[in-house]
Formats: sequence, structure tokens, C-alpha cells
Amino acid sequence: MTQSLLIELGCEELPANACRVAEREAGPTIEKLLADRRLAPTSVETFVTPRRIAVIAEGVPSEAPAETLTHTGPPEKAAKDDAGTWTKAAEGFARKHGLTPEQLEVRDGLMTATVTSPAEPLAAHAQALVDGLIEGLQMPKNMRWGTGTLRFSRPIRTLIVMHGDTVLPAEVQGVQSGRITRGHRLLRPEFEVTSVDDWAVDLGGAGVGVRTADRREVIEALLLSSAKAHDATWEDPANVLNEVVYLVEWPRVLDGSISERHLALPERVLITAMQSHQRYLPLRGATGTLRPAFLTVVNSHPDADATVRAGNERVLAGRLDDAVFSLEKDRARGIEAMAEELGRITFHQRLGTLADRTARLMALVEILADAAGIAGDDRAHAVEAARLAKADLASTLVGEFAELQGETGMEYARAAGKPEGVAVAIREQYQPDGAGRPLPETVPGALLALADRFDQLVGVVAIGERPTGSRDPYALRRAAAGIVEIQARYGLTLDLPHLVAQAHALLVGQSADLELDLEATQEIVVPFILDRVDQALGDAGVPVDVQRAARGAGSVDPARHAAIARALHAAADAPELAATHAAVTRCSRIAEKEQAADALDAALFQESAETTLSEAIAAIGPRIAAEQDPAAALRIAAELAPAVDGLFDGVMVLADDPHVRANRVRLLRDALAAFAPVGDLTQLQR
Repeated sequence: MTQSLLIELGCEELPANACRVAEREAGPTIEKLLADRRLAPTSVETFVTPRRIAVIAEGVPSEAPAETLTHTGPPEKAAKDDAGTWTKAAEGFARKHGLTPEQLEVRDGLMTATVTSPAEPLAAHAQALVDGLIEGLQMPKNMRWGTGTLRFSRPIRTLIVMHGDTVLPAEVQGVQSGRITRGHRLLRPEFEVTSVDDWAVDLGGAGVGVRTADRREVIEALLLSSAKAHDATWEDPANVLNEVVYLVEWPRVLDGSISERHLALPERVLITAMQSHQRYLPLRGATGTLRPAFLTVVNSHPDADATVRAGNERVLAGRLDDAVFSLEKDRARGIEAMAEELGRITFHQRLGTLADRTARLMALVEILADAAGIAGDDRAHAVEAARLAKADLASTLVGEFAELQGETGMEYARAAGKPEGVAVAIREQYQPDGAGRPLPETVPGALLALADRFDQLVGVVAIGERPTGSRDPYALRRAAAGIVEIQARYGLTLDLPHLVAQAHALLVGQSADLELDLEATQEIVVPFILDRVDQALGDAGVPVDVQRAARGAGSVDPARHAAIARALHAAADAPELAATHAAVTRCSRIAEKEQAADALDAALFQESAETTLSEAIAAIGPRIAAEQDPAAALRIAAELAPAVDGLFDGVMVLADDPHVRANRVRLLRDALAAFAPVGDLTQLQR
């Protein structure tokens, strides 16, 4: 008989990032665990709330059926030695399947092991399912509690493993599986679950919305209604709702007031104070200005609304009072005074002060402007913005609201009478601040943002702090992705090895405490940036083999590499790619294995096909290399393919004469070098 299976881990309040992991991984983990035990469900749904991670698997049988499988092993002749003794191969194969060598059978000349797994009740697997679920959730941070050794995001306080209306035996850290679950902590703290089918409905009655999408829908509807009451619309520029949906079980929305005196603060300061710490939602009126009110999502009892509202207003007012004080103090000092203090602020113990970093940014902006041919105001504004880029890190306001770095610098630059291009570039240096986020809108901002990321990448890598696995404390992946996105937006030419060399030289010139020399740094940074290009290409549907083929072109410009990959992908079914791929493959099969002459000697040619290919390489190769459009370069490369085919059709490349043979192999390698600008086509899976 098949019924629904519920596994619920009742936890203390989970952080939002742990909830997101559970929502993504819990269902597939249980589905695989069940399938591996011959208990495959018909469907699986995951439910995550602030205090639970639950999975309901539909159509789970009450027992795993018996199963007989036959496994194929080593050949019969390898099972025994000349003396008739079982070999290690046979013994190992038998042992792997819980058999003795004598229990093996021979089928079609191969040793086989027939293994019968008996029927097993679902209850016998309950503990393994719970353990597998906990182990399968790759939480960002785990903790231990009590005297146990288990590590999990938060302590587990209740456990339900139920099939239909039957509780199955399992245990976590002394917590036994039962029927007890927790509703809303103020409305119905605990109750018993009678069956899996009643679980979601009963929790709804206990003040818990078990589906994240449902909670979000309720929150957005309540926000819309509350905003209309203020004749306004609600905003969420920091996307705090992505966190809030995991912080409430039965969401409600309250409003709150903002003092009119606080509305004189810069808009970004107001919004940051509301969202970065309190997760409030600002309201904007029909005229486009912020209203003196905010909305917040709460999980409290309605009887406490007045107290909660007053507390929210008091906390926000305190934050805004701090902002007013800091802003007045900073404006009195001015951005130039802040810039003078950067020599006393350490950027990194091994990379110097913020003043050192400022000098590097100014130099890198000049280098990037030279490479891109940018002059005039754009260049001057970029250099001046680089000089003041980190000044606001010495401000009192950024000390209170770190999220405002750059934004605050822009406002202080404006107050100092700096050109608008300088002020905006100071803000844009931090863009993009994540995938899909806005890019710099100005050329000075783009130059400064690129300089900032190159300095960050090269400096951190050169001190030996490269990312490993999921660990990336300096956000180098985001920095590299930003370089790629900014270049794509502005069409700038970036010679990665040259730029890394310039950034590295600036660090050496400041006597930075580096661990890696230039060559070692280039070997890490250049492919690291190109990897971000490949990630974007993969997201756009460009296959991995095409990405690898494009890498074979040896381009060290991210945009050029991307263009080559896109051209190869677009030409997947084109005859010119088929012809070129065939020619490259024929050449590489021999050229990779055979010794080639150091240089081509036309005096050793014996057949006209050799002369034809040599002349074609001389005529077509430079055209391929000079062509800036990768698609056009591929079409030109196809013109060389007939000469390659002619050589193989009319000449024995591997001649008996070693000199002739080496000369012909050299001819093939020259042909491969001519094809190289379109990519390493041997990487293509065709």
C-alpha cells in the first residue's frame, strides 16, 4: 500500500540563508534516498518555515519490494590462475556483492553475481532517511548544541516521521519521532498531527503558512493594501522580502511613522536605515517623494500591534538621529579632509593603506583610459574620482551605515563642488554589486569600477588568498564577473596579462607583502576572469565543448573570447565549421604524435599538394589572424580546408624518409597555427 510520507525537522528559528538551502535541497535529497531504497515516490514537495524543514513524499510504498539483480564482473579467464586458484579480481568482485567466489556464475564468458535483496518495511529505513536528510543539506553555517556531536544550522527540537497516520521510529540527538509539531509560538505553540494528509491544514489552523510562495503572496497583498491606505506605493530596493518570507509564519503588515525632520536626510540614507537593519519597506507618494511612513512585516499577536509599532518607530528614529549627527559632522569636515585621512586607515595588512590603494586606482584608471583611447573630461573625471573614491570610508556616516559607501562619497563630492561626472563615478565604482545588478552608466564610473576590481583581484591573489570551492571571502568571483559585464557593456579592449602586470607592478612599487610573482599571479587571474566569461556563456546556452574550443584560440581579452565562442556556437550546423573541423582534426591526429622539423623547407617538397598547402597557409593564415569578426574568420578558415584535404588525399604524410616526414609534419603544424585564431576545434564534440 502506498501513502504519503512526512519527515519534519522542527528547529529553533532558522536563518533565511539556511531556509533557502533547505528549500532547494531537501526535496531532491529525500527523493534520491527513497529511490535508492526501492521506495521511489510519485512526487515530492518541500515546506520551509522559520521553525521547520519538512518534506512530503507522495505515493511511498509501505515496504521496499524484493529485488534480484545480476552484476557483470571480470572475464572467466581472469577469474582463476593457471593452478585453478581464484584470482584477486574474482575474490574482490564476489566480496563486493556479499558472495564467495564459488557462488559466482559464468554467462557469455563473464563472471556474474546474482544478488537478491529481500523485501524490507519502510520503517526499517526511517532512521537512514532522517540521517540522510540532515547530512544532505549543505548549510552555510552549522552549530552544535547540548552534549551531542551533530552539527546543523539550528538545534532540532521536534521530529516527525509519519507514513499516512503511522509514526515511524527515528531519533535525532535524543529527540524521538512522534506526532508533536509546533504552530505559531503565540497562537498555538504545540499540537499533535493525526496524519500526513492533515499536516498542512492543521498547521494553517495553528497560524503557520507552510508554503513560502503562499506567505509571499499574502505579504505582497497586505503591503499593497496598506500602501494604498497611505496613498502611496511600497518599494523594496534591497530585496528584503527575500529574507522576510523566511522570518514569519503567519505574516501581517503594520505601518509606522517617520518624523518630518528626518525626511531632510538624503533618500538613500533613509532607505538604507529602514532596510539594512530593520527590514522595513519605504513608501513613495504619487509625486515621487518618500512618504513619512513605512511598512513592516510582523509575526506578532494582533493585541501587541500598538507596542510593536511604537518600538519600530523608536528604533528607526534612533538610527536616523545617528545619521543626522554623522551627516552634519561629515559635511563640516568635507571630502578633501576625509581623503587626507586615508593614510591612517589600513586597507589590508599586506597591501597597505587606503592611501596606497588610492594611488594604485589612479594609476590603473590612467592605464585603462590609455588602452581604450579615452581622453578629455571622461579621463579627467575618472582620475579625480579615483583620487576621492575611498574618501568616504573615513566618514562618520559610512562608519554607521557601511552600505552607503560610494553613495555617501557622491553626496560629499557634490557638496564640495566637484563635477557631476566625478561625483557619479564615485558611486558607480561599486557597480555591479551582484549578478543582474545595475552597471556603471558613465565612462568615468566604468573606468573606476574596472580599476577597483583589477586592484582587488591582483592584490588578493598575489598575497596567496585565491578562492577555493565555495570559499571566497574577498568576493573575487563577483569582482571578476563585474569586469566581464562592464567590458561587455562598453566594448573596451582588455589585455588581461598586460593589466595584471601593471597592477602587480604597482603593488611591487609600494613594497606590498606579496607571496606570488607576476607570472604566478597571471596564471591564476587571467583564467579566473575567463572562467566568469564561460559561466555567462553557459547560462546563455553555449555548450562546454564550445567554450573549451574558444579558449584554444588563446585570446586574453574576455570580450574576444566570448565572441569566438558565440561564433562557433552559431555555426554549429554550418558547412564551413564542418569542413574546418575535419581539416583540423586530420592535422592534429598526426601533428600531436610526430616529430616536426624546426622550420618548413620547400626544397623537401615532393608533391604539388605540399606546395599548394604551403601557399594557402601563407595567403590565408594572415587573413584569419587579422579578421576581427570571429564568424568571418571562421569562413576564411574554411578556405584553407580544401588544401589540407588535398595533402591527405595525395600525399603519404608519414614518409619513409625522416627528413621529408618531419617537413610534412611541420606543414601540418603550420596549418594548425593558421587555424588557431578560430579556436581549438578538436575540443568540439561532433
